Amino acid sequence: MTTDGTITLRSAARSHTGLVRKNNQDSGYAGPNFLLIADGMGGHAGGDVASAITVARLAELDREPGGEDSLELLRTSILEANDRICRGVGEQPELAGMGTTVTAVLRAPGNRFALAHIGDSRGYVLRDGRLQPITHDHTFVQMLVDEGRITAEEAETHPQRSVVMKVLGDVGASPDLDLSLREAQIGDRWMLCSDGLTGFADLDDITRVLTEVSDPDEACRQLIDLALAGGGADNVTVVVGDVLEGEVETPAGVSVGSVHLNPRYAAIGENTEAESPADTETHYGDGDVPTDTVPLQAVSGDDDPKARDGATQPLRTGPGDEEEEDDLDEEVGKRSFLGWIITGLVIIALAVGGFFAYNYVSSQYYVAADEGKVSLYRGIDTTLGPIELSRLEDTTDIEVGSLNSYSQDRLRGSIPAGSRDEADRIIDNLRKESERSSGVSGNVEDSTSPTDPAPSPPSSTSADPSDAITRESQ
Repeated sequence: MTTDGTITLRSAARSHTGLVRKNNQDSGYAGPNFLLIADGMGGHAGGDVASAITVARLAELDREPGGEDSLELLRTSILEANDRICRGVGEQPELAGMGTTVTAVLRAPGNRFALAHIGDSRGYVLRDGRLQPITHDHTFVQMLVDEGRITAEEAETHPQRSVVMKVLGDVGASPDLDLSLREAQIGDRWMLCSDGLTGFADLDDITRVLTEVSDPDEACRQLIDLALAGGGADNVTVVVGDVLEGEVETPAGVSVGSVHLNPRYAAIGENTEAESPADTETHYGDGDVPTDTVPLQAVSGDDDPKARDGATQPLRTGPGDEEEEDDLDEEVGKRSFLGWIITGLVIIALAVGGFFAYNYVSSQYYVAADEGKVSLYRGIDTTLGPIELSRLEDTTDIEVGSLNSYSQDRLRGSIPAGSRDEADRIIDNLRKESERSSGVSGNVEDSTSPTDPAPSPPSSTSADPSDAITRESQ
């Protein structure tokens, strides 16, 4: 594909399910005019569908560079993708709640790029050997950092670090996008990635790969290998684009991740006549966002029989007083009995709630350091007053000191796992990392040094896990 203009992009994209997840909820796109990453909401129904819908809609922007209104074109296209996700929920209600992050870069006139961002995927620019962030996370912990309540280092191990405050999709709110125009320079390298990379690979190692590896596709592959070597507990998608000068022969755009693996998802929500959930909800006030509660409605006087008959009835006196007192005693007795029933129901509800809470806590696990060893805990890493909500389940023979510095930092906090199987997989990955750092070799995932999570370059005869990346991505 030949592009005309002062700048163009030589780009590549790769995606991998990771070592723990069962499906890939990420989607990505890389082309000569457009870069995009979309991370479906983990734990929500249809995250893979939401990201696929978004990339399928926005990839159309790569047909030609945006005009003077490129930023507005990008904004309206993202809003259309949001509408398509909502229509998809209307067509298939079981997808309710699906959403996705979006970080997109569109080539604009004047050696500039239009940037749109929502969620916790990230964008970076490598310029003059320095990797600079160009996006701001829309997460709970980032809000705490911005308010000065925790440090950036504390945010890396905070138990709520995965809570996203803003996303695209069926979340009951209009998308609040970060929009900007960015100056581009010849030689810049742009990288977009899901948190599956930044959550499991050290930023210095990411910078090293982006600096040393000239081919965008090979850079994507090595970055994904970094994430896998760091535990690979999440989907990971990487998009890299190099800014080149003049008319350059560049490959056509490529889609990776869910949108490539599940092309049928792209058709969900295309029917503009389908009614989205928002079309059937009642809206209150002047805002676009429906609320979970509604204003308290005043009861009109016409609904009160006493009000229709005049004010209040006067207190009767005379022979009827004794009869009325008997009725009053009977009413008091009924209310007392009703009170006991309500109290009993509340006690039962609390007991049932406690039972389910106990079962939930008992089904959770996390991996942390204990006296220099990698250890498995059952429960959640927190306390409820004087009560510890976890207990030591097992202590492995893995020395924390044999792991790379990034894994050691994660273990100083805790690595959560939603099941025993997931916890065992995390421990198994740490064990392999420990063995690699001790000099065990034999495949592409072996470390080059004890403190470097980057894998060694694959040999022609060794088993290459990146082949799976290629099959999955391309």
